[in-house]
Amino acid sequence: METKNWLSERIKASRPHQDKIWTREINDLTIASRTKGRGIVCSEGNEYTDFMSCSYLGLEQHPALIHAIKESVDKFGVQYAAARTRAKCDLFDELEVRLNAIFLNAYTVVFNSVGAAHLAVLPMLGSGELPGYAISSKGIRWIVDKTTHATVQVLRGILEQFGAFEKIIFSDQNAVYAALQTCRLEGKTPVLISDSLGSMGGSNNIEELIQLARKFEGYYYVDDAHGTSIAGKNGCGYTLHQLGEFHENLILLSSLSKAFGSHGGAASFSHPGAVSAIKKYSLNYIFSGPPSLPGIAACVASADIHLTSEITALQAMLKENIEFFDRTVLSVEVKEKNSPIRTIHIGCENEAINTSAHLRSQGFLVTAAMYPTVPKSESIIRIAISAAHSKAELERFAASINALTGKKHVD
Repeated sequence: METKNWLSERIKASRPHQDKIWTREINDLTIASRTKGRGIVCSEGNEYTDFMSCSYLGLEQHPALIHAIKESVDKFGVQYAAARTRAKCDLFDELEVRLNAIFLNAYTVVFNSVGAAHLAVLPMLGSGELPGYAISSKGIRWIVDKTTHATVQVLRGILEQFGAFEKIIFSDQNAVYAALQTCRLEGKTPVLISDSLGSMGGSNNIEELIQLARKFEGYYYVDDAHGTSIAGKNGCGYTLHQLGEFHENLILLSSLSKAFGSHGGAASFSHPGAVSAIKKYSLNYIFSGPPSLPGIAACVASADIHLTSEITALQAMLKENIEFFDRTVLSVEVKEKNSPIRTIHIGCENEAINTSAHLRSQGFLVTAAMYPTVPKSESIIRIAISAAHSKAELERFAASINALTGKKHVD
């Protein structure tokens, strides 16, 4: 049977508009410096208000994180270049202890990124050797939401070494239930995989999915990258805020590079043995280089902020800005009111490029999301809202986009 070259087909289908957005220098922007808040100064000297960055709480400019980085460099230098299985700086232990508390008494291990965590954890889960997450003797079945982040989707070939890989739309309850029934008939362990908040603004029903996984004696593996820190006690994140506790059949992936304000990704488990097994046997932990030490130092400082009331104040500021944006930007699509991501539907790829370019001429940086990130001819303008945006910046953006779309505010 001839193997389908899916990547070549995708590149050929997206090349015309991808070449155009790069040729027009809308992508690959070079930042020369940043001002306080959401100001970006580019190499040509122009200054913009940033609606691209996923730093939803503005923590990456917090004095405590900056001080922690400087202190760590004085203490350790820039890096300690050895696998963490051999030796690690104490910052990693300090961070994981704090993350355990933030994620509602879970057991957590840190990686270079959420993508690196996927590559480490999912094969271990599929092998049946992850303590606390037993797999049926008949094997495993991966049931993956079609909108799950590309860092999971690209692992399909690896995951199929352990069990069947099925992609469905999780918003279709009948399809999810049918896939789980198939697992039951086959005697296999189901693993439901999805994002909590999608990178394009949508969401999944976390409570329903965790209960279905439990009912069918399986697990729910959830990528909470865009939900980390923005909600819940101590910034536990969107998923745990919805659930209220860390369920025994949950595996949680969190980003330390978005609202958390620094660098890396984390995987959290209900069983302490899972962390130990990952550190001993997961190839992507054993053989990958350690995360950036200054970045981990900043993560420790961010975690300390999460464990105080300051995180609650930042969450409130973010919520206020999201609500203000929704009231003033008249063409906005609200797929999940608690998400800090908003979209404006454009459709045609070339028109999305033109819209992005026009907004840049008005002093705003936004993302033109086009195929293959979204379906063909379903392009959007993606806007990331932060607690660090001022009301004046939001008002100016609203006036610009409303004028562009021909919408007028009616009091």
